[in-house]
Amino acid sequence: MFVEKHSSLREMYQNLSDEAEALEKGIKENLFRISEIEEYLSSIYEKEDVDFKVFSPRNVESIYGEDINNHKAEKYKLEIDNRSLYSKLNKINSYLEDLESVMKESSGKEKNDKNAIALNLSILEIQEKERQRIARDLHDTSLQNLSHMIHKIELASMYIEKDTLQARLELASVNKNLRAVIDEIRNTIFDLRPMHFDDLGLKDCLERLFVRLKENNSSFDFEVEMDEIVCDNDMILMTVFRVVQEACSNAIKHSAGNKIKMIMKQKDKCCEILLKDNGKGFSVKEIEDKDDRHFGITVMKERVFLLGGNIQFHSVPGEGTEIKINIPLE
Repeated sequence: MFVEKHSSLREMYQNLSDEAEALEKGIKENLFRISEIEEYLSSIYEKEDVDFKVFSPRNVESIYGEDINNHKAEKYKLEIDNRSLYSKLNKINSYLEDLESVMKESSGKEKNDKNAIALNLSILEIQEKERQRIARDLHDTSLQNLSHMIHKIELASMYIEKDTLQARLELASVNKNLRAVIDEIRNTIFDLRPMHFDDLGLKDCLERLFVRLKENNSSFDFEVEMDEIVCDNDMILMTVFRVVQEACSNAIKHSAGNKIKMIMKQKDKCCEILLKDNGKGFSVKEIEDKDDRHFGITVMKERVFLLGGNIQFHSVPGEGTEIKINIPLE
């Protein structure tokens, strides 16, 4: 059991290292393209010699204006993209440092249950801290993207005198896209870390989750029955939220049904959860044999396992799916 968890950490570390390498590659490609653009613009401006400036009413920008603006806009977009990539790379590097620390600590710990659960909680805490950092920093990185869209609006406004109708259509399109980006940011922040979780608790967060699921999936009916779960450890409560969120998301995406039932009770210092859908079902054995992560089974199992809980899947093709989860609250 201990070896399996350590192996999972190494896999997480390798995946993050690969992602960091891909980000570094993207940054280098952007820098190379920026350098090309700067050289091109310099070559254009070098064409404007002293005689041309003095004796001609025209200048380089009047002749190559559109081309110059296009290249400047591309350079601006690349710079914005690089700032976002640098921000993501810094987060991943920080996460890698945390994982290295946990792996070193885990290799020297005794293999008893108390130490194992303490290690599991530390792993989950690292994951949730990373989500909190992303939730805070997302505003900054997103603002950079929004700034780029504003720049596009400014570019579009330059053509108002040439083609007023087209300029208005483009501005209206950008305005619509801006509103869509704002909605996407709100949804992303909620998925990363419900901003009201720390203030209002698990039950309220789950109620809001089901309201949002209903708004986005009107064909589904949700039947929900919940106790107020009492627990001093926010990491445990957040894990309960993540597991329910993952199970509902999987049912909506893959079950082909139209009803989800969720019952959550607190009993004997444990959180007991029952999730059912009326979808097409699947063969649990086949999914486990294939290690198919598409259904999120592995993700849910890992989260529950890290807290010393247990999770059972019962599904038969054509008869829907039932998931029973038991998570200790101490």
